[in-house]
Amino acid sequence: MKNTNKLVYIRKNSIYIFLVANKRRLRFAFLWGIPFAISCVLGWRLVHEGTVFGAGGPAAYAGSLLLFILETAVLSVPAAALAAVVMGCGRRKSSGRERNAWPEKRKAVWLFYSLCIFLCWLPVFLAYYPSVFAYDAEGQLYQVLAGDYSTHHPLVHTLFLGVFFRLGIAAGSCSAGMAVHSVVQMALMACAFGWAVCFLYQRRVSGWVRALLLLFFALFPANSVLAVSTTKDVLFAALVLLYTLSFYRVVCEESASGEGGAAVRKKELAVCVFCAIFMLLFRNNAVYAFVAGAPVIYAGFGKRRRQKENGVQDAGVRKDDDLQKKKARKIYVCMTLLALALYGVCAFLLKTAVHAQNGSPREMLSVPLQQMARTRVKAEEEIAPDLRQELEKYISSEWVFAAYNPHLADPVKSRAVIHDDPVGLIRTWIRLGLAHPALYIDAFLDNSLGLWYLWDTSHAQVYGIGTESGFGYLSTDNRVMPAGFEVEEHSLLPGLRVFLERIVSDNEYSKIPVVRLLFAPALYWWLLWLYLVTALYRKTYREALPAVFLAAYCLTLLLSPTVLVRYAYPLMVTVPVLLSCLLAAAERESENIQ
Repeated sequence: MKNTNKLVYIRKNSIYIFLVANKRRLRFAFLWGIPFAISCVLGWRLVHEGTVFGAGGPAAYAGSLLLFILETAVLSVPAAALAAVVMGCGRRKSSGRERNAWPEKRKAVWLFYSLCIFLCWLPVFLAYYPSVFAYDAEGQLYQVLAGDYSTHHPLVHTLFLGVFFRLGIAAGSCSAGMAVHSVVQMALMACAFGWAVCFLYQRRVSGWVRALLLLFFALFPANSVLAVSTTKDVLFAALVLLYTLSFYRVVCEESASGEGGAAVRKKELAVCVFCAIFMLLFRNNAVYAFVAGAPVIYAGFGKRRRQKENGVQDAGVRKDDDLQKKKARKIYVCMTLLALALYGVCAFLLKTAVHAQNGSPREMLSVPLQQMARTRVKAEEEIAPDLRQELEKYISSEWVFAAYNPHLADPVKSRAVIHDDPVGLIRTWIRLGLAHPALYIDAFLDNSLGLWYLWDTSHAQVYGIGTESGFGYLSTDNRVMPAGFEVEEHSLLPGLRVFLERIVSDNEYSKIPVVRLLFAPALYWWLLWLYLVTALYRKTYREALPAVFLAAYCLTLLLSPTVLVRYAYPLMVTVPVLLSCLLAAAERESENIQ
């Protein structure tokens, strides 16, 4: 009986410690748990009821709102509990020894990890020999053949792809040229991923964490198949990873001289700027994310880390901290402006050299056109006659009812008339939205469902599903080129290809309860948000800064024409590395956060 009473006391004491002594952790845990719960409730409603406002129309909105609050409250508790566990991991005191100097054998470690990844990808390359010639490769190489370039796709990637295609033409086999492209891209991606694992090795992250990440990079189907794919998002993802980690070193690591994170070596700053320039060149929307995130990062450099002893902060320490903040902000502003300026010069020179035409503004209108189309499809009879007549000029009833797809804006975007009267289009969009705001909200959420709803499946079947079509979670269909320039499939490991196609085209992974979540783009957004919340909870504000660009980039994806894995791929390869850094907190000074 005595032991039983002692056990009860321990349990009650544990609950008290969690609820009282860790109130701050609890608040931040709900900062993650409540939004996650909201996404689950809204996503389920959208999938099963077709609207986030619940079934039954306006008369039932009040009851639907109460049910929404109740469901969110219930789901937020286990979600917050999970977040609280993560926030409490890896907080041991520093040993006081040097943390940030690279081990002398870093090059050997980097080479080892890179070779492991590359060798694991070789069978996939042979299975899809010469490459996964899919996505936008056909359109980009038509530009190369015709010499008629456009900025619709990043010019640097079109030219990169064109080098290997022309090499194949010169060798008498376009397939051979694309095979060389696959090998080169595999080597580049393996080096990037190997450097990421080596980055964790430098930070003394435990071996089992590095082993898991190495297996993820080497064996996860999205990584191995995309490594031999011709889409621009592959190299862009590697550049995002390298930029994020190099920026992490700039703002979070100590330099060899032992100064603060802002006073880093010129070499580290140069690497960061170099990665930023190429990252911006490889993705048009990366520029918007880079610029949008700059003010947030600038403000973040102004946050002071607590340096207290006996509850009193020394005035000299505070003054030195202020100087470090000013220096960090100055370095960041210079680095950002330099990266943007060099990007602008490179983009201009590339465009001038190949006489490229500007891309269509339709890409920026994906969400507005989807909202207008959904309103017409769902509430045609409720639209005022004069507004319907005005809407007819841009989105005609002749095609919109057959073309509208709630998860894909391309069918509407390609048919809509926008050049004749763009001002009138914007005016009509505003008028229609004011009259039907609920449909506009549903249209926006439906179009971006895969980014925030963890159990979404639409992102894996936007263009169809099945091995025969080559569409599914990833696109592996072989695009058709003109006679004499064909890229012919010739699998050297057909059995492995059949197995992989069951995963990426037939979506067989979705039948495995837990593993299927690793394939969901939304998982990596919620892990990124968990990383940010944990950094804020621990008051390690500098660690939150490298994730700002990723968050801003993810927000730009909300305006994309659809949700595809390749769009979210930069998050998929970068967020696991950042999360692993949380486990390296044992190698940094522990702060009193309670």
